Amino acid sequence: MPNSRNCRNVALCGCLSLMLLASCAKDHCHTSIGATNFYVEPNSATHAGLNNVGGYEFLTGGHRGVVVVRTAYDDFVAYDCTCPEDNTTKVDFASGWEGTILECPVCHTRFNVYADGAPLDGGKTVCPLYEYGTTYDGYRLYVY
Repeated sequence: MPNSRNCRNVALCGCLSLMLLASCAKDHCHTSIGATNFYVEPNSATHAGLNNVGGYEFLTGGHRGVVVVRTAYDDFVAYDCTCPEDNTTKVDFASGWEGTILECPVCHTRFNVYADGAPLDGGKTVCPLYEYGTTYDGYRLYVY
């Protein structure tokens, strides 16, 4: 009959192993993303693509560019346009899904901009797009 202390130790080792694997997988994602630090005025004519909820613009910065999406009146997300599967490839909006789903033209992984840039089932990568921080003060949107 197994000793309950040994069962707990085996369970603890199993949990620690899973945690280490998960942290390694997470560290594997986004190894060569460029830094960025800029602001835009999303309600201006210069950035008309960001004037309305659901609007987006591709901007200079990051590794392969930055896409900014207005997800609510005062909420924005910003992702690096680099595919996590192949850092030489730039993602773009999937046909018919502008403002919602980004797709890599090489590995065909699709990423949901409303779900932290997470890949959709069936893609080649488990890594999400690199998400930049954003702060909106009602006038300027800071991306960093």
